[in-house]
Amino acid sequence: MPNNHDNLLKDLEVVRNISFVPSMLEIICDLTGMGFAAVARVTDTKWLACSVRDKVQFGLKEGEELQLETTLCNEIRDHRQPVIINNVAECSEYKNHHTPRIYGLQSYISFPIILSDGTFFGTLCAIDSKPAQVNTKKIIDTFSMFTELLTFHIQSQNLLQQSYLANTDLVQQNKVLTSANTDLDNIVHTASHDLKSPINNIESLVDILDQTILEEPLNRELTQDIIRLMRSSLKNFRQTLTDLTTIIEADHSLKVIEKEEINFLELVERVKQDLHSLILESQAKIQVTGCEKLLLHFPRKIFKSILYNLVSNAIKYRAPERQPEILINLEQVDEKISLLVIDNGSGIPANQQDSIFMLFKRLHTHVEGSGLGLYIVKKMVNTLGGQIKVESVLNQGTTFRITF
Repeated sequence: MPNNHDNLLKDLEVVRNISFVPSMLEIICDLTGMGFAAVARVTDTKWLACSVRDKVQFGLKEGEELQLETTLCNEIRDHRQPVIINNVAECSEYKNHHTPRIYGLQSYISFPIILSDGTFFGTLCAIDSKPAQVNTKKIIDTFSMFTELLTFHIQSQNLLQQSYLANTDLVQQNKVLTSANTDLDNIVHTASHDLKSPINNIESLVDILDQTILEEPLNRELTQDIIRLMRSSLKNFRQTLTDLTTIIEADHSLKVIEKEEINFLELVERVKQDLHSLILESQAKIQVTGCEKLLLHFPRKIFKSILYNLVSNAIKYRAPERQPEILINLEQVDEKISLLVIDNGSGIPANQQDSIFMLFKRLHTHVEGSGLGLYIVKKMVNTLGGQIKVESVLNQGTTFRITF
């Protein structure tokens, strides 16, 4: 959520984008004979100059602030009425007021800028160190017209911004829906193929087994072969169901995202414990560098799953001729978190690197897998607002780079 300072800067930019404001302030100075005019954004804690015409070297520039309590605008924000003073010395209400005394004012005019929803935006004001005849119908009508124009243009800019944000959100939602539909199509296509195949195999094997057991004498060797093939088909059937369950569980886990403080080194140790058998079997070396003590703020389960999948892949797809070495690097660069997982494994052919994050995409058949790991990793990274990229050289190794 943007803080108050960010909102003030946005309001400052809104006024800057209203092209006629500088000319309007010039007209006010010429019409009133006053040397300083401004459009101010006034909140319950801040007074910010959004646009300024200064002919008397008052010293206040666009984007600068006055202490709110020293201004008359602070009172105008409460009663929401114009304040018009021809000559402070002759005005019983303001001749002893602290604002004219602090800033050396003798004449003052300020009209509130109030948006249609009742929000007090600020004021259109003019001041001078000499008296000025500002309490006239012509000047009052001019200020009323200018504040109405300012109100209209400020609201128009706000509506344009809201429309842009809504459209951006709609486009993003459309992308998510398109991606979800594509994933669903892939899942349905894969499921129909991968489930149909083992079922057909089992059905055929049952028919053969039915004929075999009726024969005399019973061919035990053939029967055992058929049973072995049936078990293999059942295993494929079970694996497909497991894959589909994994996708559903991953989608469900991404719907509830609660950030928490994560100690990165502790998380790496947890991943290494979970992969203990694989690390022991492969004799993999895992090194952690960078901001090792950096505290992260991410959903722990998701971040661990991302790291687990990348490290396990680095071990699984190791080069058989050398000991696997994995470097995990975490750094903060330009207010972004950068995570690198680098290995010296078998690498990925250049023409296949664009497809490794696709659903059920497997590039290596010599290692057991479902083709889901990197697909889920990318989905998790996207959900956290990050990006994942891969760089790989065949027979040299692979680098996964994630930025949040």
